[in-house]
Amino acid sequence: MLKKVGKSLYERQKPSLLNLILDIIIVFICLVFVAEIIFNTYYTNIYIKGKSMLPTLIGAPTGGNKSKMEPGGDYVFVNTHAEPDYFDIVVVQTADNNGIPYDIIKRVVAFGGDTVKLDRGQLYIKYKDSDEFLKIEEDYLSDEYNNAAHAKNTFEEHLVAENCMFLLGDNRDESADSRDRGDFPLSALVGVVTDWSIKNKGWITSLYTFFEFTLGLNRLSRKLNGD
Repeated sequence: MLKKVGKSLYERQKPSLLNLILDIIIVFICLVFVAEIIFNTYYTNIYIKGKSMLPTLIGAPTGGNKSKMEPGGDYVFVNTHAEPDYFDIVVVQTADNNGIPYDIIKRVVAFGGDTVKLDRGQLYIKYKDSDEFLKIEEDYLSDEYNNAAHAKNTFEEHLVAENCMFLLGDNRDESADSRDRGDFPLSALVGVVTDWSIKNKGWITSLYTFFEFTLGLNRLSRKLNGD
Protein backbone atom coordinates (compact mmCIF):
# COMPACT_ATOMS: atom_id res chain seq x y z
CA MET A 1 0.00 0.00 0.00
CA LEU A 2 2.78 2.45 0.97
CA LYS A 3 4.64 1.66 -2.24
CA LYS A 4 1.55 2.47 -4.28
CA VAL A 5 1.02 5.78 -2.43
CA GLY A 6 4.69 6.75 -2.89
CA LYS A 7 4.57 5.90 -6.54
CA SER A 8 1.40 7.97 -6.96
CA LEU A 9 3.00 11.01 -5.28
CA TYR A 10 6.11 10.67 -7.46
CA GLU A 11 4.04 10.57 -10.61
CA ARG A 12 2.16 13.68 -9.54
CA GLN A 13 5.39 15.57 -8.71
CA LYS A 14 7.18 14.47 -11.87
CA PRO A 15 7.46 17.50 -14.22
CA SER A 16 5.44 17.30 -17.37
CA LEU A 17 6.94 17.81 -20.83
CA LEU A 18 5.05 21.10 -21.10
CA ASN A 19 6.58 22.43 -17.89
CA LEU A 20 10.03 21.42 -19.09
CA ILE A 21 9.53 23.26 -22.39
CA LEU A 22 8.27 26.36 -20.54
CA ASP A 23 11.33 26.29 -18.24
CA ILE A 24 13.65 26.09 -21.24
CA ILE A 25 11.87 29.02 -22.93
CA ILE A 26 12.10 31.15 -19.77
CA VAL A 27 15.81 30.39 -19.35
CA PHE A 28 16.42 31.20 -23.04
CA ILE A 29 14.58 34.54 -22.75
CA CYS A 30 16.60 35.43 -19.65
CA LEU A 31 19.87 34.58 -21.40
CA VAL A 32 18.92 36.69 -24.43
CA PHE A 33 17.95 39.58 -22.15
CA VAL A 34 21.25 39.43 -20.24
CA ALA A 35 23.25 39.10 -23.48
CA GLU A 36 21.53 42.17 -24.92
CA ILE A 37 22.33 44.20 -21.81
CA ILE A 38 26.00 43.20 -22.00
CA PHE A 39 26.13 43.82 -25.77
CA ASN A 40 24.52 47.25 -25.45
CA THR A 41 27.04 48.18 -22.77
CA TYR A 42 29.84 48.00 -25.35
CA TYR A 43 28.12 48.56 -28.70
CA THR A 44 25.59 50.90 -30.22
CA ASN A 45 24.06 50.62 -33.68
CA ILE A 46 24.23 53.61 -36.01
CA TYR A 47 22.51 54.55 -39.24
CA ILE A 48 24.54 56.18 -42.01
CA LYS A 49 23.23 59.31 -43.72
CA GLY A 50 24.78 61.28 -46.57
CA LYS A 51 27.59 60.58 -49.03
CA SER A 52 30.72 61.34 -47.01
CA MET A 53 31.87 57.72 -46.54
CA LEU A 54 31.26 56.38 -50.06
CA PRO A 55 32.17 53.84 -51.31
CA THR A 56 32.87 52.15 -47.95
CA LEU A 57 29.53 53.00 -46.39
CA ILE A 58 26.32 53.96 -48.15
CA GLY A 59 24.33 56.77 -46.60
CA ALA A 60 20.64 57.48 -46.88
CA PRO A 61 19.74 60.64 -48.83
CA THR A 62 19.53 63.65 -46.55
CA GLY A 63 17.38 65.92 -48.74
CA GLY A 64 16.35 69.20 -47.22
CA ASN A 65 15.45 67.75 -43.83
CA LYS A 66 18.50 66.24 -42.17
CA SER A 67 16.53 65.14 -39.12
CA LYS A 68 14.12 63.00 -41.15
CA MET A 69 14.83 59.29 -41.38
CA GLU A 70 14.89 57.96 -44.95
CA PRO A 71 15.58 54.35 -46.04
CA GLY A 72 18.69 53.53 -48.01
CA GLY A 73 21.56 53.83 -45.53
CA ASP A 74 23.85 51.20 -44.01
CA TYR A 75 23.63 50.08 -40.39
CA VAL A 76 26.86 49.30 -38.53
CA PHE A 77 27.92 48.91 -34.91
CA VAL A 78 30.24 51.15 -32.90
CA ASN A 79 32.35 49.94 -30.00
CA THR A 80 31.98 52.73 -27.46
CA HIS A 81 34.87 51.44 -25.34
CA ALA A 82 37.51 51.00 -28.07
CA GLU A 83 40.54 53.22 -28.56
CA PRO A 84 40.97 54.48 -32.15
CA ASP A 85 43.91 53.42 -34.29
CA TYR A 86 45.21 54.69 -37.63
CA PHE A 87 42.66 54.33 -40.44
CA ASP A 88 39.85 53.20 -38.16
CA ILE A 89 36.41 54.52 -38.98
CA VAL A 90 35.12 56.46 -36.00
CA VAL A 91 32.06 58.35 -34.86
CA VAL A 92 32.63 61.70 -33.18
CA GLN A 93 30.30 64.27 -31.74
CA THR A 94 30.44 67.84 -32.97
CA ALA A 95 28.02 70.78 -32.94
CA ASP A 96 26.34 73.03 -35.47
CA ASN A 97 26.47 76.82 -35.53
CA ASN A 98 23.75 76.93 -32.89
CA GLY A 99 25.66 74.67 -30.54
CA ILE A 100 23.35 71.72 -31.11
CA PRO A 101 25.38 68.45 -30.91
CA TYR A 102 25.25 65.78 -33.59
CA ASP A 103 27.33 62.79 -34.69
CA ILE A 104 29.47 62.40 -37.80
CA ILE A 105 31.41 59.42 -39.14
CA LYS A 106 34.91 59.70 -40.64
CA ARG A 107 38.22 57.84 -40.90
CA VAL A 108 41.19 58.59 -38.62
CA VAL A 109 44.32 59.24 -40.67
CA ALA A 110 46.54 60.98 -38.10
CA PHE A 111 46.94 61.76 -34.41
CA GLY A 112 48.52 64.52 -32.34
CA GLY A 113 52.10 65.28 -33.41
CA ASP A 114 51.67 63.84 -36.91
CA THR A 115 51.83 66.08 -39.99
CA VAL A 116 49.49 65.41 -42.90
CA LYS A 117 49.14 66.70 -46.44
CA LEU A 118 47.19 65.87 -49.59
CA ASP A 119 48.57 66.23 -53.08
CA ARG A 120 45.92 65.81 -55.81
CA GLY A 121 44.13 63.17 -53.78
CA GLN A 122 47.24 61.37 -52.55
CA LEU A 123 47.65 61.29 -48.76
CA TYR A 124 51.07 61.76 -47.13
CA ILE A 125 51.81 61.48 -43.42
CA LYS A 126 54.91 62.43 -41.46
CA TYR A 127 54.48 60.53 -38.24
CA LYS A 128 55.32 62.13 -34.92
CA ASP A 129 58.76 60.52 -34.55
CA SER A 130 59.69 60.67 -38.23
CA ASP A 131 61.51 63.24 -40.37
CA GLU A 132 59.97 62.42 -43.71
CA PHE A 133 56.56 62.01 -45.29
CA LEU A 134 55.29 58.56 -46.20
CA LYS A 135 53.01 57.97 -49.14
CA ILE A 136 49.89 56.25 -47.83
CA GLU A 137 48.15 53.60 -49.90
CA GLU A 138 44.41 53.82 -49.27
CA ASP A 139 42.78 50.82 -50.91
CA TYR A 140 39.38 51.79 -49.48
CA LEU A 141 39.20 54.85 -51.76
CA SER A 142 37.73 55.05 -55.25
CA ASP A 143 38.80 57.44 -58.02
CA GLU A 144 35.11 58.19 -58.48
CA TYR A 145 35.09 59.97 -55.11
CA ASN A 146 38.69 61.21 -55.04
CA ASN A 147 39.15 63.47 -58.05
CA ALA A 148 42.78 64.58 -58.33
CA ALA A 149 41.70 67.83 -59.97
CA HIS A 150 39.32 68.77 -57.17
CA ALA A 151 40.71 71.76 -55.25
CA LYS A 152 39.70 70.19 -51.95
CA ASN A 153 41.95 67.20 -52.58
CA THR A 154 45.13 69.23 -52.36
CA PHE A 155 45.78 70.25 -48.77
CA GLU A 156 48.88 71.97 -47.40
CA GLU A 157 50.98 70.51 -44.59
CA HIS A 158 49.16 70.46 -41.29
CA LEU A 159 50.50 69.55 -37.84
CA VAL A 160 47.83 67.77 -35.82
CA ALA A 161 47.34 69.16 -32.32
CA GLU A 162 48.08 66.98 -29.32
CA ASN A 163 45.23 64.81 -28.04
CA CYS A 164 43.44 65.29 -31.34
CA MET A 165 42.63 63.33 -34.50
CA PHE A 166 42.75 64.35 -38.15
CA LEU A 167 39.65 62.89 -39.82
CA LEU A 168 38.82 62.42 -43.50
CA GLY A 169 35.77 61.03 -45.24
CA ASP A 170 36.34 58.29 -47.81
CA ASN A 171 34.40 60.46 -50.27
CA ARG A 172 37.14 63.06 -50.42
CA ASP A 173 35.31 65.16 -53.02
CA GLU A 174 32.32 65.92 -50.79
CA SER A 175 33.18 65.13 -47.17
CA ALA A 176 33.19 67.95 -44.64
CA ASP A 177 36.03 66.85 -42.38
CA SER A 178 39.27 68.06 -40.79
CA ARG A 179 40.18 69.92 -43.97
CA ASP A 180 37.27 72.25 -43.22
CA ARG A 181 36.76 71.87 -39.49
CA GLY A 182 40.26 71.32 -38.17
CA ASP A 183 41.35 68.66 -35.72
CA PHE A 184 38.84 66.75 -33.62
CA PRO A 185 39.66 66.21 -29.93
CA LEU A 186 39.86 62.65 -28.67
CA SER A 187 37.32 63.64 -26.05
CA ALA A 188 34.73 64.00 -28.86
CA LEU A 189 35.03 60.31 -29.73
CA VAL A 190 31.78 58.33 -29.52
CA GLY A 191 33.35 55.05 -30.60
CA VAL A 192 35.10 52.98 -33.25
CA VAL A 193 33.11 51.25 -35.99
CA THR A 194 33.70 47.50 -35.71
CA ASP A 195 35.34 45.62 -38.57
CA TRP A 196 32.86 42.75 -38.22
CA SER A 197 29.88 45.04 -38.75
CA ILE A 198 31.46 46.56 -41.87
CA LYS A 199 32.15 43.10 -43.29
CA ASN A 200 28.60 41.97 -42.51
CA LYS A 201 26.82 45.24 -43.19
CA GLY A 202 24.64 43.61 -45.88
CA TRP A 203 22.60 41.35 -43.59
CA ILE A 204 22.82 43.76 -40.64
CA THR A 205 21.36 46.51 -42.81
CA SER A 206 18.63 44.20 -44.13
CA LEU A 207 17.66 43.19 -40.59
CA TYR A 208 17.55 46.70 -39.15
CA THR A 209 15.87 48.15 -42.24
CA PHE A 210 13.09 45.60 -41.77
CA PHE A 211 12.58 46.50 -38.10
CA GLU A 212 13.06 50.25 -38.54
CA PHE A 213 11.16 51.01 -41.72
CA THR A 214 8.90 47.98 -42.26
CA LEU A 215 7.76 47.33 -38.71
CA GLY A 216 8.46 50.83 -37.42
CA LEU A 217 9.91 49.64 -34.11
CA ASN A 218 12.32 52.60 -33.87
CA ARG A 219 15.13 50.61 -32.25
CA LEU A 220 17.83 52.80 -33.75
CA SER A 221 20.33 54.10 -31.20
CA ARG A 222 21.99 56.90 -33.15
CA LYS A 223 21.76 58.40 -36.61
CA LEU A 224 24.56 60.32 -38.27
CA ASN A 225 24.56 63.69 -39.92
CA GLY A 226 25.16 63.53 -43.68
CA ASP A 227 28.32 65.69 -43.76
